[in-house]
Amino acid sequence: MDRASGGVGFVIRDQYGRLIAAGGRSTPGLTVVGAELRAAWEGIRYARCVLGADRLCIEGDSATVIDWIRGVDKYGDGHPLIRDTRRLVQELLAVRIGHVYREVNRAADWVASYVARHSGEVIWTSLAAVPYLLHCLLSSDLAGCTQS
Repeated sequence: MDRASGGVGFVIRDQYGRLIAAGGRSTPGLTVVGAELRAAWEGIRYARCVLGADRLCIEGDSATVIDWIRGVDKYGDGHPLIRDTRRLVQELLAVRIGHVYREVNRAADWVASYVARHSGEVIWTSLAAVPYLLHCLLSSDLAGCTQS
């Protein structure tokens, strides 16, 4: 990742894997793990605060960030973004947190790459509005494919 033009992205799906929202923002200067943490926080915060979700299945391809969210790594307690992410998760009625391989997280990675090349923030809330390449990735994921 080019730190000068970084981005974070998230994808929120329903229980059937269909798009609810995808979004992200440019975040220059973050480390890779910092960007992964910020992406998790952005997605969880959007689901809780904008959508009002009280049940989530949180998946990410950074084992370190997943451990931080789970509270496995007490070292992370000192970081304000980790604390806030954990607080958001603790507000949920039900939560499942799991690590997934990068190949399964291609749509969120594409969103991060997209916002890194564009300034500001983006949110898509309809499949009809997403860029064609993201639509293809989401459709491929829905079909159970993880390789192009």
